[in-house]
Amino acid sequence: MTQPEVQADRDVARGAAPGAGFGDGFSHEPLRARVAAVLRAAILDGSLPPGAPLIEKAIAEDLDISRAPVREAIRTLSQEGLVESVAYKGSRVRVPSSRDVTEVYSMRGLLERFAVRRILASADAGGDRLAALCAVCDAMEQRAAADDLRGVSAEDERFHRTLIELADHDLLLDLWCHIALRARHIMGLRNAQLSDPRQVAANHRAIVAALTSDDLEETLRLVSGHIDAGAQLILDDWQGPS
Repeated sequence: MTQPEVQADRDVARGAAPGAGFGDGFSHEPLRARVAAVLRAAILDGSLPPGAPLIEKAIAEDLDISRAPVREAIRTLSQEGLVESVAYKGSRVRVPSSRDVTEVYSMRGLLERFAVRRILASADAGGDRLAALCAVCDAMEQRAAADDLRGVSAEDERFHRTLIELADHDLLLDLWCHIALRARHIMGLRNAQLSDPRQVAANHRAIVAALTSDDLEETLRLVSGHIDAGAQLILDDWQGPS
């Protein structure tokens, strides 16, 4: 990564305005966590693509820090499933296998369909409760109109997390969090294959419309179709391991 790219990733990782100092807002966070946040953001937005090597010495020099927190950050990302070790070659950004895609998307389908059933079975289900999903759709459409693919991917992940949160089920949310980073990584790769990011936003708007209409079967159909189509899009052009 070049120095400008590193600085941009620092800003993204902490939600700061571009050009803000590296230490701003980080005073109470261990250095290893800051480094992990920078690298995680770069992996999830595609700045560090699958297979990209993570060389401790180079990263430490770019960030002007010692190698120890970099090593610890890479270990954290490995535990999260975003980084893998390759014999005799060191660490690299994980290259999701076709099995990874199939397993993550099948689990997403189970969790999100369960969430939909919970939401529509709730006594207070309705337009007001779904306002958060509408707001995400608005933001996604704005990002898409600006051709901001990274922004679209971030809002895409936020939409599905919000759907899970609206189910008001702690264990469901725990399960979602367990696969969330891997899901977001794969979702970003999928979105990068789309020629028109506006279609991503349109798909999500239809799901909200079905929820608002209290149409369980249509919502389940749309959610299942959205997830299955996303997995198939990646698998059709798959170049990673099986």
